[in-house]
Amino acid sequence: MPLFKNLTYRENYEEAIAYLSDVEPKHSPKFDLAEAPQALQELMEVAKTPRGEERSQWLNDFAARSWAVPDGEAEVLLAEDHLNAIRYVNRYLRKANAKLKPDGYLVVSFDSAAKRHHEFYSRYPRVIADILYFFDFIWHRVFPKLGLTRRLYYLCTKKVRKVFPRPEILGRLYYCGYDVVSEEYIHDRLCVIAQKKRDPHSDPHTYGPIIKLHRIGKGGEFFWVYKFRTMHAYSEYLQTYVSQNNGLQEGGKFADDYRVTVWGKLMRKLWMDEWPMWINIFKGQMKLVGVRPLSKQYFDMYRPEIQQLRIQTKPGLLPPFYVDMPETLDEIQESERRYCEAYLAHPFRTDWKYFWKIIGNIVFRRKRSN
Repeated sequence: MPLFKNLTYRENYEEAIAYLSDVEPKHSPKFDLAEAPQALQELMEVAKTPRGEERSQWLNDFAARSWAVPDGEAEVLLAEDHLNAIRYVNRYLRKANAKLKPDGYLVVSFDSAAKRHHEFYSRYPRVIADILYFFDFIWHRVFPKLGLTRRLYYLCTKKVRKVFPRPEILGRLYYCGYDVVSEEYIHDRLCVIAQKKRDPHSDPHTYGPIIKLHRIGKGGEFFWVYKFRTMHAYSEYLQTYVSQNNGLQEGGKFADDYRVTVWGKLMRKLWMDEWPMWINIFKGQMKLVGVRPLSKQYFDMYRPEIQQLRIQTKPGLLPPFYVDMPETLDEIQESERRYCEAYLAHPFRTDWKYFWKIIGNIVFRRKRSN
């Protein structure tokens, strides 16, 4: 059933928010506020009180006091505005990172793209909502991110109301040195408690259609894998968060992986996302048949003996997965063990045999990964 099918009228807005409150933070970690600093406990208690002038004034005063401390000494910071209204989000999160002491807490809130969708479809009839939401999507979500249109957006927009998918904000937090410890809807806005754990990343990030992902190759060396973007921006920094809170489904992939976009799911089904990996093959970092190139987080889930086998060969575009179609992580490791041992004994013969088995399963038996 489509997510917003039955939520097309104004009177259903509260129902929509209640639904999002269950769905969006579904896999968020459990955080015990009783063990948090007293200031954070008091902040969250006030934040959950009914909206009003007194509540707003208290939160504004708390935010001002929390940011007034010297760098490296803040225990709890409250963002001075919701993130949709902040022009340079990463710069702001980096500034907060410098202000916090190690393991200090940053509390932010924002309106997610899903909530923005609900705002239109709970207010207008479906046809009108489709039209208005399309133009709102282009203006508040696309224009602020493209170099050619960013200046126009800020020139014409008196009040910034950028729209972010939830995975992008969570990924930005990890990119800027935090771990997310709590997500929950407070009233109709998603509130995130993040804890400072490291310095911000320094590698550049783009919104382009091709993304570079750090993967482990032969000899345990890291290299950049090229793929078409199928996830929301900054989602690659969420891999640990998703693996810790979502678990694995059949086929060894993360269950309910909300990082993947609708277009991304279609591209993955058609294997379009992997076409740029031919660049890695031409560069000699990968070969046609071989084990999947894995991120460090996923690689660390493997048994040590399988890890050692994997790094003796180059990763490949066509993995042995499509020969055995394993369903669990243990089965995937056994499938890759058989391939690696066979390849190390007879390289050409093994890849030739696996290539035709993989093509047969994909083309004629319609085998697909989940």
